[in-house]
Amino acid sequence: MNKSIDHKMSKFRSIGTQIRRSFIITKKDLRIYYNKPPVLIQGILFPFILFIALSIGRNIQSVYLISGMMAMILFLTSTSLGPIVFPWEAMRKTLERLITCPISIKTILLGSMWSSLIYGVVFSSIPLILGAIYSVIPLNINLLLVVGGMIVAGLAFSCFSLILSVPSSSTPGSTMILTILIKFPLVFMTPLFMPIVLTPIAYLSPLTYFIDIINVSFGDLSVFGMFGLMIDFGVLILFGVGFLFLSFFLHEKTLEKRFQG
Repeated sequence: MNKSIDHKMSKFRSIGTQIRRSFIITKKDLRIYYNKPPVLIQGILFPFILFIALSIGRNIQSVYLISGMMAMILFLTSTSLGPIVFPWEAMRKTLERLITCPISIKTILLGSMWSSLIYGVVFSSIPLILGAIYSVIPLNINLLLVVGGMIVAGLAFSCFSLILSVPSSSTPGSTMILTILIKFPLVFMTPLFMPIVLTPIAYLSPLTYFIDIINVSFGDLSVFGMFGLMIDFGVLILFGVGFLFLSFFLHEKTLEKRFQG
């Protein structure tokens, strides 16, 4: 009995240690990669261009304008940093040194996930702050719901970005092209600046559920009815957990290929 308890306690301590070490990876990723061209292009430039292209000349309600902008920025920024970390580390020959440290591949992936989450939440807060300054968003906004939605959705999108970094390429440009081909269909199938019910295909995109959370926090009704928020958070959590464990599995399978040749 005592041995079993000691074994469990040792396992919990080991997990806690790896999580703490993942935050060290997070600090390193944010310090090194936040200003790299692929991150700046996909995380800041593309949302700005898409916002102009999709909103200019259209009569869009402010609630949909802000929620659509927040969703687009959160998705594109939180998925811009993760895919370039492994190719960049492999290109600079620093991935071998990182792997030899007393950390697992899961710890490295968790570190990238946290950094992507922080990067996405920070930049997606900008339209919310500007909306508050210029009185575009309603005064009865549920800020707690907004923050909770940003964190849960940011985690789901960050876990998705880990899958985008699976290909064993040491060229960040190749990974950037692949991520564009995968991410942008998800953006365009989402009703960024219009009611969700007008675009049925949007239910396939995780962005839709985050948009619904933001709309509800602004005083709108959920498109999923009485249990809409439970559905929104539940789907995003399922997306996040599924993406995270799938990335663990795929990266363990492709890790050795990064050191070949």
